[in-house]
Formats: sequence, structure tokens, C-alpha cells
Amino acid sequence: MTARGMLLSFSDPVAGMVPTLVPFQYNPSEVTRVLRVAPGASGGSGLRVGAPPTETYTFKLELDALDALDKPVTGTLGVGPLLAAIEAMMEPGGGGLAALVGAVVSVLGGGGGAAPVPAPSLPLVILAWSPDRIAPVRIDSYSAHETGFDSALQPVQATVDLSVTVLRDRDLNADQTLANVM
Repeated sequence: MTARGMLLSFSDPVAGMVPTLVPFQYNPSEVTRVLRVAPGASGGSGLRVGAPPTETYTFKLELDALDALDKPVTGTLGVGPLLAAIEAMMEPGGGGLAALVGAVVSVLGGGGGAAPVPAPSLPLVILAWSPDRIAPVRIDSYSAHETGFDSALQPVQATVDLSVTVLRDRDLNADQTLANVM
């Protein structure tokens, strides 16, 4: 059996939310991995850096509902739900306790010494290539090319170009223990 990659999204892993899964129907045929050196402090040696390098991946996902007609959701709705799940991984404030607290404070007119409401954050996304290659990531860009449609004009074939940045411990909050364990 061939291992396939997937994206997992946790909107609030502390609250024990069930993850959103986007399994790769086909593994990407090519992945570009880029390491970028963080700029150093001004003045002094050109070899000084501000932080460890950032790591990004770019790859294409091929989605084809015609090869998955036996699957209940894909056979009925095409690849639209998979596209929507990836798009949701780029939406800040996917619910969660912080968004609820912020809404309550706003409605009650919290001000005058109230703690500031934190800016919404993206859901925690995990890129799993294999059991040995798992990393928390942020999806930086998404481009979907819908190339086939059914009679109701739902996309049944699409290519998705993704660019993701690998998140390190320094990029995550202390309460995101799920990512820190990996």
C-alpha cells in the first residue's frame, strides 16, 4: 500500500476539536523546498543572521472526482468540498474560544482597562507526507485551477498550487502542544 500525504487542520487543538482532513488523492510528483536566511542586524559582519532560516515548500495537488466516483461525497459533490477545506485553512479566527471571548467583550462594551482582544489567528495546519515526515505549516498561497465540471457546473477536476511555510517552535504559542510534540 502506498502512503499518501495529507493536510490536517486544527481550528482549536486545545479544545479537542476534530481535525479537518484533506488526504492527497495522488502524491505530488514534484516538491520544491526552499531555505531562506533571515536578514542579519545592520552593521557588522555580513554573516550575522537574525534567526534560523525559514523553510518553505511549493507543490501541486491533483484532484479528480472522476477517479473517486465510488466515494459518497466526492462522487456527489465533486472536488468542491476538498477545495473549500483547503481554503478554510487560510481563514483566520476559525471559531475557537478567543473569537467567542472577543465577541462577548465587544458586545458588552468592554473598554477602560479591559484586556485587549487578540487578533484572530489561522488554524493550526499539519502537513503529513508520511509517518516520519510531519510538520506544522502555514499555507501562504493557494491557487486552484478547476479544469473539469459536471452537469451542475461543480468542479470535478482541479489542480491546486500550494506554498507553505514550515512553523518552528518559536512560531507557535505555548498552548499549541500538539505541534510542539511533533
